[in-house]
Amino acid sequence: MRTVKQDVVKDYIVKYPELPNKTLARLIFSKEEGLFTTAEEARGVIRYYKGAAGEKHAKHVISAGHITEIKHSSIKEGLAKLGIISKAEAPEHVILGKGKYLILSDIHLPFHNEEALAAALEWATKNEITDIILNGDILDCYDVSRFSKETKRPKISEELEMARQFFAYLRELFPTQGIFYKLGNHEERMRAYVLRNAREFADINEITLESLLKLDDYKISIVNREMIKLGKLIVLHGHEMGESVFSPVNPARGMFLKAKASILFGHNHQVSHHSENNLNGDQVGVWSTGCLCELTPEYRMYAYTKWSHGFAFVDVLEDGTFSVNNMKILNGKII
Repeated sequence: MRTVKQDVVKDYIVKYPELPNKTLARLIFSKEEGLFTTAEEARGVIRYYKGAAGEKHAKHVISAGHITEIKHSSIKEGLAKLGIISKAEAPEHVILGKGKYLILSDIHLPFHNEEALAAALEWATKNEITDIILNGDILDCYDVSRFSKETKRPKISEELEMARQFFAYLRELFPTQGIFYKLGNHEERMRAYVLRNAREFADINEITLESLLKLDDYKISIVNREMIKLGKLIVLHGHEMGESVFSPVNPARGMFLKAKASILFGHNHQVSHHSENNLNGDQVGVWSTGCLCELTPEYRMYAYTKWSHGFAFVDVLEDGTFSVNNMKILNGKII
């Protein structure tokens, strides 16, 4: 007997046949309030109906041409029968369309700059935005880093509590907007710490960052190293591409040299832009956004000579074209 959950999932699969499973699950979780307890539960039902849980579980209930059964070659079937099955998972990038996106990066709670963060949020409350992207390093995770640490610094428990309060306040300021939290290299410190010191606990859901921060309570969707695609613009934190090619003068140009695609990223704490045209007349634009943390951390007292405060606003049209307003903040004022 079919359930309401199954009927809803099938409807969404038909309506959005091109969406990756994770993205579709987040959409269902946010739109169908109360139907699923987590986005992962919705993803499980999606996988069931798409046959990802195993061929014998696939439900061929949709015959309108939106979902077709893939015919495997005999060689691939032979490999599978021998158990030579790849354990690699293809990334399920987050694909978002038309909208007005606020992008905040490198807040580094609890080492944030209060004036800069307040300026960015105040701007957002006075302008139309449909979604918020927290583009990595929202937390600092100081206490679990691999570097030497001072004793009189906030413990990880204090940092997590401040983050929960921040997310609650963010949801209060923006009750209807979608919020996507893309993890940066600082958030990745949490799992790295567990893997180094207590690997046996690594897969316990209650100690994952998503659970500790209660992101489901605030309806915040977590994104790992997958790309967020805002129409034709890719959003990354920046650490995913490595450090070797980043220009010390212009981070945006360094990213362009490696990616050759239109990208907006953080990580470098600098406001920069680079654009070029190719022989087909296509324009590629790359933007790096400023940070919202202190510009004089103890490990790099004179970072302010290159670092700058800032955030970005991206307006994406129906056809995927976009405009970027890469804003800089100086002394608490947007310039």
